Amino acid sequence: MSIQTLEFQYITFHYPQQSVDLFCDLSLSVGPGWTAVIGANGGGKSTLLKLACNRLEPLAGSVLHPGLCLYVPQRTDEIPPSYDEFAYSYDALSCKLHGQLGLHRDFLNRWDQLSHGERKRAQIAWALYEKSDLLCIDEPTNHLDRDAMHVIVKALQNYRGIGLLVSHDREVLDALCTSTVHVQSPFVSKLSCPPSQAMEEMRKQRIAAETAYVEQGKQLKRLMKEKQRRSAIAGVQDSRNTKRHINPKDHDAKARIDGFRVSGGDKVAGQLSRQLDSRVSSELATTQSLHKTLGEKRALDLSKSSGGITLQGVKHAARVLLDTQQAVLSLGGDRKLFLPPLALSHTDRVGIRGPNGIGKSTLVRHLLPLFAEKSIRSWYLEQEMDLEQSLASYQAFELLEPQVKGRIVSTVVRLGSNAQLFLLSALPSPGELRKLLIAQALESNLSLLVLDEPTNHLDLPSRLALETELRSFAGALLLVSHDQDFLEQVCTTWWDLSYRPGSQNSELLVH
Repeated sequence: MSIQTLEFQYITFHYPQQSVDLFCDLSLSVGPGWTAVIGANGGGKSTLLKLACNRLEPLAGSVLHPGLCLYVPQRTDEIPPSYDEFAYSYDALSCKLHGQLGLHRDFLNRWDQLSHGERKRAQIAWALYEKSDLLCIDEPTNHLDRDAMHVIVKALQNYRGIGLLVSHDREVLDALCTSTVHVQSPFVSKLSCPPSQAMEEMRKQRIAAETAYVEQGKQLKRLMKEKQRRSAIAGVQDSRNTKRHINPKDHDAKARIDGFRVSGGDKVAGQLSRQLDSRVSSELATTQSLHKTLGEKRALDLSKSSGGITLQGVKHAARVLLDTQQAVLSLGGDRKLFLPPLALSHTDRVGIRGPNGIGKSTLVRHLLPLFAEKSIRSWYLEQEMDLEQSLASYQAFELLEPQVKGRIVSTVVRLGSNAQLFLLSALPSPGELRKLLIAQALESNLSLLVLDEPTNHLDLPSRLALETELRSFAGALLLVSHDQDFLEQVCTTWWDLSYRPGSQNSELLVH
């Protein structure tokens, strides 16, 4: 494998439907090893990866990259190209990856039946099998349980090419990456340190920029005040040095003014005032430069708080939303999920946990019609939407009344997105689309939220905002997530799915 440097040389790019450049005159160099690409949703991270892999052509400038470049997208809809060669190869590497990542040879034939976590593991395994010189992976741990995440990290640690990794999971990034690229269009900044350290450095840089801007403002204010004082003195002297208001017969006063003019004293105050003009001009230029720097540092700092959102929750009139008997659900083939009697009150906050493919989403889809029968005002956020569903959702948003549309965009912005880039997009990024769906749900007073992996694709500020609001939601909550910290902040009751000993069947335990 030939190791080269990935070079972005004076890149300018925007999508055809956009009038604003995502990147302008961007230059960036990335060497071997994993580099984290971090930033808020819609900031241009995926676009940067696609430019690196030649999936997109820049409008100006050039990208110099190694020979074989692979891009692994966020979505898991499509089977990777040449996956059949990997699936049916029995060489040492193929066998190792199948075993290491828990893949079966028939994944190719039942892709539509796989969980998103299983598809994601298959995507990663295929990419590693191809032995690329440049590997760009977009959100490798979306949909994965903790065990699968660790397996993926271990597999990626063996990669020896140039790697670009987009993720909002700091644990994964810190385990793999030794350098970090912050992206928030049009700003891009690279730091030669792991993401957590880079985020702290960007926070410090933002604070330093804010301090410098405030101090510069004070300095400019003092200078302008002195300029006004000197101008006022010059004005008084000018009025005193005129003979217009002097009695024509007051020869002594005229003589004093003439003497003052001859000595040049009448010009001193004016000269002192004008001497500050160049300093004021210089300080104004410095202030403008610091303001520009501050804007960049604020945009790139992921630790800053977002504006937050408000979930309009109301308790349902009935105290019991769900009361079922034992049931058995089919998971495909001979696999089954055994359910005990389940109950849900109008204020319960239930976390649903379990490994990939065990039946969490199947359970949720089984419960949804039961809630509909009781006319409960609920909202269901799917784990993932395919491209066709995403397009339909965004097109429906574009047809809304301007007032409603404006409120929704305001919520998306408070979740950390750029309004201009969002509205100019023909299709938002998966993270922005998730924010859009959340924003649309907030238009209703809901009594039940059913959320399947709600933090998938969301950036860190958005996750924190969502977590905060879910804690204060007044209605009931069913939450599927592999993010244990997120679950523990929100939920008080647990529905745990696990495999029965010696069986592929699974069961649910309430505690």
